Amino acid sequence: MGLNAFFNRKKEFEKLTWCFAGQLYRLAFSRLSNQQDAEDVVQETYVRAFRSFHTLAPNSDTRAWLMKILLNVIRDYYSKMLRTIPTEPIDESSEEDLSDGNLPSHTKNPEDKLLENEIDAGLLQALHSLPSTLLYPLLLREIEDLNYQEIAGVLDIPVGTVMSRLFRARQSLRNQLAQNRQVKRCENKSSEKAQGDDLMKQGKRDDL
Repeated sequence: MGLNAFFNRKKEFEKLTWCFAGQLYRLAFSRLSNQQDAEDVVQETYVRAFRSFHTLAPNSDTRAWLMKILLNVIRDYYSKMLRTIPTEPIDESSEEDLSDGNLPSHTKNPEDKLLENEIDAGLLQALHSLPSTLLYPLLLREIEDLNYQEIAGVLDIPVGTVMSRLFRARQSLRNQLAQNRQVKRCENKSSEKAQGDDLMKQGKRDDL
């Protein structure tokens, strides 16, 4: 490849892909929970994307193509760091085509927080408790606003499976958050009881 051809290719690549950098970073950070790691993963994603830019067919979904590369980079990152991404087998035969209409309505539910980028520590912990098979569809739907067809393309799974895994992910997320709140309440009660016992002991000493 000549120098002019290289720079023309680079210019075309940047034109098609740079606008998705923010979305890629949000997705990476929501999975890695670390700014530097997320930036490194996004950088590696662009390196790999440029190397394989010739494979991107005209009029293809560039965003979905980049996100597929990003998810592969994240998987490689965890392998290198000897971390384990939680995975659980999913019974494909029991998955049904479930839509958002089957879900109960909530004000300020976890999906709303994800959509508004309000990922607090409790929500982040609950997200990390999900297996990757459920986590990735949820992140692509709620953070990146991909539709079912686009998610299916990124993850190479049927649309019906996407809908089913989204349903399971949301249910698991709500259950985990409810469990975390219960644990927090128990911890608060224990702390309040300990403080009350200390005050009673102090009162008895003062009476002597």
